[in-house]
Amino acid sequence: MDIDAWRREDPEFTRAVTQVHEPGALPVDSGIPARHAYWELLPGDVRGRLLEKAGRSLTWWAGPDSDGRPSAVVVGDRGLCRVGQVLRDGVAEYRGQRARVEPGSLQSRSFDGKPSPDGRSAAPGLPGAPVLRLDLAPEAQGVLGHFPLPVQDFLQRPFLAGDAPVTADWYYDETVEPERTTWFVALALSSGRALTLAEGTRTLDRGARPDRAQWRAIQAHQARLTAH
Repeated sequence: MDIDAWRREDPEFTRAVTQVHEPGALPVDSGIPARHAYWELLPGDVRGRLLEKAGRSLTWWAGPDSDGRPSAVVVGDRGLCRVGQVLRDGVAEYRGQRARVEPGSLQSRSFDGKPSPDGRSAAPGLPGAPVLRLDLAPEAQGVLGHFPLPVQDFLQRPFLAGDAPVTADWYYDETVEPERTTWFVALALSSGRALTLAEGTRTLDRGARPDRAQWRAIQAHQARLTAH
């Protein structure tokens, strides 16, 4: 049974709530260029192949991977594409991979990102409703936790019908001003059959609680993935 059929037929899925994640730390290394500057550091042919394979861009970023090597992610209407640098016989070269979007499956929507009027930090739902959880790394949970609750639900729910492992890719950068701090945040979740992503700009006035952050319109997307 596919996920859409399960949604329609399983009342537990319909009444369930997705796990609420709390905002985590967003440490920034000032010595690393922001995504636009880092993108220009990648070879032109690498950038061109990424854009060609991804299709119409939905979100993207570039920066060092966990080992400090150049990497980039582009998510488009044709696929989720990653590229990184590896050493082959002592020579650095770029290797890429793509998870293909099933044609016609992409769905997009915008969220206004307004904070909850009552500062709610728990997902809405009936008392005793089951909580559906994903196995995500703590760092990914912390990034996810910065998004408003409806966005968290949108990002997580397509993966809850199965037990396939979920991979998280994310990026953020920070702009500090005297009265506020602004972050650009992008997060993509993917498994063997599904993809979700969201990006937006988040502003927090100095001294305010994280749940009082103001978001500009958040763009979010869901799609099915195919092995072919």
